[in-house]
Amino acid sequence: MRTNRTVVSLLTFPVVLATLAGCAAGTTHQASGHDAGAAWAYEGPGAPEHWGDLADEYRTCTTGEQQSPIDLPAPQGGAALDVDGSGPVRGVTADNGHTVQFTADDGATTVVGGAELDFVQVHFHAGSEHTRAGRDTAAEFHFVHASESGELTVLGVLAERGAHNPAYDDLIAGATAGAGRAGTVDVEAMLPAKRAFATYQGSLTTPPCTEGVRWIVLEQPVELGADQLADLEAAHVGNARPVQPLGDRTVQHAL
Repeated sequence: MRTNRTVVSLLTFPVVLATLAGCAAGTTHQASGHDAGAAWAYEGPGAPEHWGDLADEYRTCTTGEQQSPIDLPAPQGGAALDVDGSGPVRGVTADNGHTVQFTADDGATTVVGGAELDFVQVHFHAGSEHTRAGRDTAAEFHFVHASESGELTVLGVLAERGAHNPAYDDLIAGATAGAGRAGTVDVEAMLPAKRAFATYQGSLTTPPCTEGVRWIVLEQPVELGADQLADLEAAHVGNARPVQPLGDRTVQHAL
């Protein structure tokens, strides 16, 4: 049994994930959820509205019908996501050109709805990608997990300007370090105290925009200090894909 386990119960919601192509680099432990191609960007000729035309493997960014992010309903305040973490996870924080990402060492795991998944990485977007009732927040963090076969589930945490949050200090220190920096994150400590959530089937929010991603977005934001947000925005700002049509999908809540 591997160490650094976080237990996440999805209550009555099943975990239904499609196999993702192009998300793993070598092994699922290295799956990042981000394509490192240099052609795409957040503005100019490589902006989100052009992603599907940049490369054949990015076509889903235009043609997909279950794309992320989306505009979520106003908070419902339902049952909480059950999260039980076992402490800090070691890894390396580095800038990949589109965000700053902490990549966990092999061995960090999460149990989601009874299925053991690898905790792969966490990265940020400033401002948020998901909106709630049409409103964004200052930032959003994506905690990416993968099964052995490469299936992804992402825990999204919104962030608002407020009190300094020491649980994010190590990740943010990596955002300002330039080159890769060894450090730790404690997933449970980085989550809000109240954990009502929304869940839906979506996609990667960056090329290749692969669908089949299980999204779990916590309703309550965490707070970050003005200095912390300034450090994140100094690294990357405006690195958020616009919201995508919900289509015939349903956003579910634990009530």
